[in-house]
Amino acid sequence: MRRNTRSKRLGIAACLLAGFAAAGVVAAPAAEAQSASPARVEGLNCSTPTIGFLNGQWYYGISCDAWGTTKWWVNVNCSDGSFRTDGPHTTFLNVMLYCPPNTTVTKGWVSYTP
Repeated sequence: MRRNTRSKRLGIAACLLAGFAAAGVVAAPAAEAQSASPARVEGLNCSTPTIGFLNGQWYYGISCDAWGTTKWWVNVNCSDGSFRTDGPHTTFLNVMLYCPPNTTVTKGWVSYTP
């Protein structure tokens, strides 16, 4: 399902991971976007993000597809205070953004520009 975009940032609620280490993958809320400029054709569609644990590291994973002039980035805050980003992307891509070893994902989100 595609939607026209309105805001310049697509926020995903913070996901605290205490107690989820044994669970493996934790689903986060679905991404939402709104329409920005009715005169422009632009858009972003994202899957439901996940937070997981692989090879000893926590990651934030999401798949997004953009059309028009839209560019998008995947962002993650980690429990050690570090910030990671991946992008810009302009087409469909699956992204898994890892926190450093011995840290957890505290927040993950997608940001974009029309």
